Amino acid sequence: MKRGKSFTLGQDVAICNARLNIFQDPFNVVSKPQYNFWDRIYQNYVELTGDQNVRSQCSVQSRWKLIFGSCKKFHDCLARVEDKQSGLTESNKVLRANMLYFEHEKKRFAFNHCWEILQHKMKDLVPAKSPDPRTKDRDPNIHSSFSSHPPDPNTLVSPESDKDSYYIMESRKSKRPTRRRAEKEAHRRSKVVNTLDSRICDLMEQFTKQLAESDKKKAEVAERKVKVMEEMNERQQREQDDRIMSMDTSNMGPRARAYYEHRKSDIYFKTMGHTADKSNMEDKS
Repeated sequence: MKRGKSFTLGQDVAICNARLNIFQDPFNVVSKPQYNFWDRIYQNYVELTGDQNVRSQCSVQSRWKLIFGSCKKFHDCLARVEDKQSGLTESNKVLRANMLYFEHEKKRFAFNHCWEILQHKMKDLVPAKSPDPRTKDRDPNIHSSFSSHPPDPNTLVSPESDKDSYYIMESRKSKRPTRRRAEKEAHRRSKVVNTLDSRICDLMEQFTKQLAESDKKKAEVAERKVKVMEEMNERQQREQDDRIMSMDTSNMGPRARAYYEHRKSDIYFKTMGHTADKSNMEDKS
């Protein structure tokens, strides 16, 4: 089966806009049946592009699944960067998310033009997860009394006890390990951040190198194609010139004879001039 032409950037953008237009339509929620949903999206897409005879509804729907799947993975990568990296600019977050996407998917994120449209609607477009049956009967406030009102260490003993000062001192000492654990955790997190920064830099360097090598190979292939085409054109021209030079003009009419004699003269002087230029270049070298 012959594969159709690739979708253009404009068609991708139109698919995203059509999907959001119908998704945000307040009449779609209640008054429109579910089976008519993609019919309406496709009609909106055709209104935006006018290429009804170019793309079918099935191809548009399949393209949306590919776009949304890639954007969902990129959204997850961006969320991971935002969780682990604070104080970054938006451009740096997007750059690091692209690097993380490339690390996991082994290919570049190809839908940045769609991400500009969908990035603020991803949470609405992602289908809601079904509730976990194991937790549906649990009371979320079962430990609220303990979590919202922690016991005061100074009230562990009664005011009449002569051991109050001892317990108060011990409760203060117990806070020190917690502080040390917090410091260790902060140190560990800083190591993780530094390691992630180093890894992202290495990936960025590797990514840039691969792009440069790919561009170099493409340039070499294009150069070889141009050279082959030039040699082919030159060979065809030479064959045509040889055919004209070998033509017998004695049986031709006056106009045809004059035309081909003129062509023979042009070919002769062109060939002689090319030979002279080549000889001069060889003498200079």
